[in-house]
Amino acid sequence: MTAMPYDLSGSRILVTGAAGGIGAETALLCARLGADLVLTDAKDCAGVERAVRDLGRRADSRSADLCDPDAVRMLADWAGDVDCAVLAAGIYRVTDWDHDDWSAVLDATLDANLKAPAQLARALLPRMAARQQGRLVLLGSIVAVTGGSFPGVGPHYAMSKGGLHTLVRWLAARYTPQGVLINGVAPGITDTPMVGVHDLSAALARHPMGRAARPAEIAWPIAFLCSPGASFLSGAILDVNGGAMMRP
Repeated sequence: MTAMPYDLSGSRILVTGAAGGIGAETALLCARLGADLVLTDAKDCAGVERAVRDLGRRADSRSADLCDPDAVRMLADWAGDVDCAVLAAGIYRVTDWDHDDWSAVLDATLDANLKAPAQLARALLPRMAARQQGRLVLLGSIVAVTGGSFPGVGPHYAMSKGGLHTLVRWLAARYTPQGVLINGVAPGITDTPMVGVHDLSAALARHPMGRAARPAEIAWPIAFLCSPGASFLSGAILDVNGGAMMRP
């Protein structure tokens, strides 16, 4: 057993969705734990890249449209060998399914939240398997189990995250024998700009902890799954929701 099970020194970690929210917090936490970072987002990650370097770690960043399979392949080639990939990028569109534009929103949501991480996993995992080591962490959601944590969560978002949880298990079954550990984290309501479009007062009034999670509180379990301390975890979905939902 390693003496420092949560030390990420010497690790090179790719984080998608790294420009803000949970992705940015995860990148900064991993840097504080000793990792070097490879950052990507549809937005500019320069601010997070500078913050990682200010912590004394190496960082490289690149904008990428992860819904474009060619861009995904180029990103994987650019990133090269990484010890862990945290796939935190995703979108949430507030559209109910009786709206005229729902079909387009469904396509965009599945593209970004399910197909894009599947394509990136497909590009990254053979490289990890060839080295007989690696970690992949996918960012799911409580809505994959509940169907919707608060009013306004459309089926497009719940479907995309439910599919992502299934993807975690499928990938783990395939790649764990090849030395690659694959897990997910399912946050509950988290105080990010994406969730801030909702009035959460009613949902939080019923919440056991009475508040939303801070992004850093989701980043810690993600960093744990990247660490040596998670050496016997694969195919798991960690529920990080403050007791809002408990599996039987």
